[in-house]
Amino acid sequence: MAAGPKAASAQQMRPHDVEEPMRLLVESIRDYAVFMLDRGGHVRSWNSGAELIKGYKANEIIGCHISSFYTQEDRDGGKPDRLLAQAERDGRVEDEGWRIRKDGSRFWADVVITALRGSDGELVGFVKVTRDLTDRLRAQEERLRLAHAEEAIRLRDEFLSIASHELRTPLTALQLQLESLEEQTSAGPPKLSGKVAGAVRSSQRLGILIDSLLDVSRIATGQLSLRPHPMELRRTVDQLLEGLRDSANRACSSLEVRGDHNLDGEWDRLRIEQLVTNLVANAIKYGAGQPIEITISRDGNFAVLEVRDHGPGIANQDMERIFERFERASSVRHHGGFGLGLYVAREIARAHGGSIEVRNAEGGGASFRVRLPLVTRKKEVAV
Repeated sequence: MAAGPKAASAQQMRPHDVEEPMRLLVESIRDYAVFMLDRGGHVRSWNSGAELIKGYKANEIIGCHISSFYTQEDRDGGKPDRLLAQAERDGRVEDEGWRIRKDGSRFWADVVITALRGSDGELVGFVKVTRDLTDRLRAQEERLRLAHAEEAIRLRDEFLSIASHELRTPLTALQLQLESLEEQTSAGPPKLSGKVAGAVRSSQRLGILIDSLLDVSRIATGQLSLRPHPMELRRTVDQLLEGLRDSANRACSSLEVRGDHNLDGEWDRLRIEQLVTNLVANAIKYGAGQPIEITISRDGNFAVLEVRDHGPGIANQDMERIFERFERASSVRHHGGFGLGLYVAREIARAHGGSIEVRNAEGGGASFRVRLPLVTRKKEVAV
């Protein structure tokens, strides 16, 4: 009697017929290192994924102990044998940690070791599957780093806001007292009146710094607002520079203004004055002893204000960086301040719908060019 289909299938499904496709399947896996170990933890097989991840060819690693893949610290602590013992006891064990490639480089691995037992229950070896998670670990570390950086910035901005507000009230009282004292001592001994005048100037500089810190916190929290009104730009700049000439004279620099006298627009006067003050103060700081030139002109529907010094100029790689918070083109040992003036100036220009850029001028020095639309939106504009 002929054998039925089931009997024929049973005859065809010999162990070799199953083992060979399985071997080919394991060999073709490239994203995972899949290999067998004997009872002592020595490599018995090696697939293409193991070669890619660990760097060894089969003839270089078969017969070697798995401790070859572990760091010296793990080997000294007996980790490879401990994992094998746990897999033998529990059936399997999973572990994540640093592993070593053939070239000595490290990678972060997820490892699963499974015990293999014969039909009699005796341990015959292990299957070890390793996955390289280095890229995932680095991505997690980068996300964590960014989260910490964002939190540090938030805490810094919160501190600046609170500290600036808390400092402003006592400083205002101190300035009023110093100004009163300055009036009382103006006719007194020159040495005393000079010291009082110096204290007044120091309090004024401190006030400017606190105002800058307040503005930084407002910008960071989106609370900087504009109140645009009609104004003539040249007249505003001329009036502002009168109050800055003393600082320029002390730095042996002259302030020269030229350009349109009838350039009308709608801007926030206080913010424009702050922008110009920051640019001129920057020019005085870096261009001391040389003239400072302020030019005002019109370009279509934009007003253009340019402040040029004759200092050392700015390195090309620093052109963008100097407009960021707490950044500067030169060492703090040579020039004081916190590196906030240009950042605040840029944000004021942007709030008006304008822009600011810097270039190195012909003949030396830096030139800051501000473009402001002639009409700013009338409603308050939050940055």
